[in-house]
This record gives sequence, C-alpha cells and structure tokens, in this order.
Amino acid sequence: MKKIRIDACVYRLKLVDHHKIKDKILSDIDRSFSESLSPANSFIDSVSKLDWSQSQDFERSWTKIFLPSFYITMKEFLAGSGYKDEENVQLNNVWYQQYLEEDIHGWHVHSDHFTGVYYLEYPRGCSKTEICSPYSLKPKKIDASEGDIIVFPSHWIHRGPPNKSKNRKTIISFNFNLPIMEEGNINTRMIRR
Repeated sequence: MKKIRIDACVYRLKLVDHHKIKDKILSDIDRSFSESLSPANSFIDSVSKLDWSQSQDFERSWTKIFLPSFYITMKEFLAGSGYKDEENVQLNNVWYQQYLEEDIHGWHVHSDHFTGVYYLEYPRGCSKTEICSPYSLKPKKIDASEGDIIVFPSHWIHRGPPNKSKNRKTIISFNFNLPIMEEGNINTRMIRR
C-alpha cells in the first residue's frame, strides 16, 4: 500500500457568545440527565459524566442554549473551508462530557463527515485533545483555549488523554455532515485549478 499525502487541517474557531452562555450551559448540564463511562463498561474509557445516549435529542435545555451560537460559528468554518450555505450543516449528534482528574477517552473515530469539540470549561492544566491524521499516524496535541471549537474529519483517530488536572474539564462534542454532492454547495471560486 502506498499513502498519498493530501493537505488537510484541523480548524479552530471561537464560539460566538461563549462568555454569555457558558454559565447557563454548565448550570443546565448540572441539572440534566447523565451517565458515565468506566473501564467496567468500556475498554479504557473513564468519563465521569456525559449524555451520549441522548445525543440525537436536540430539545435538551442545554442544547437550546448552545445550538444558536454553534450555527453562527459554523458560518465561519464553512466560509474558510470552501463550503457554503450553513443551513446545510446536518448535525447528527451533540453531547457533553465532563472529565475529572484521571478521566480518559481512549483512541477512537466518529461517524459522519466532520466531528468537533467545543471547550466549554477548560481550566489551565487540563489535558489537550490529541489527533492523528491517517497519513502520518503521529499524535498531535491541539492547542485550544476555553471557548474554542475545533473541527476535523471524523475518520481521524483522536483521544482525550488522562486529565492530570484536579480541575473539571467540560466539552461538548458533535458530529455533522455536509451534503457536498449537491450542486452549488461547494464554493468553486475558492478551489484553484
């Protein structure tokens, strides 16, 4: 097998209105449904609190606060990546995960075209997301700050390494598709021939 290198990237954006909605989302998460992952029900994962099993329910109270800012922020992603028409973002899953000290989410991939992480609560010293492109398979720690969103192809291998901080880290993850095969959805003016 021969690998052919094609440029790709991880996008990093600031969520619109992060400072206005952060506390509201965290308050709703504190009162919302939760489950956990532990080595007893997962291979290596240990995540103290999440709501993955509810990830297709966009009517949860915290999602109603998050999603308007998310869709506005996606306009910037789409414009910078050659796609257009933010109404065509087909969000399939959105869920939160809270990591306490030593929590980990092992190497994995997602479904759909793109996946991403919104760093809702991200104190200094918390673990950084690591991503491997299928070309190099070399882990790269992603520099992000609280309020950032990173977006990358869903088939890229990634993980949340052990959280060595005593501080809680809260992220919101999501998976989405773009109907890129529909005529007119790719901004051909940005593609150089």
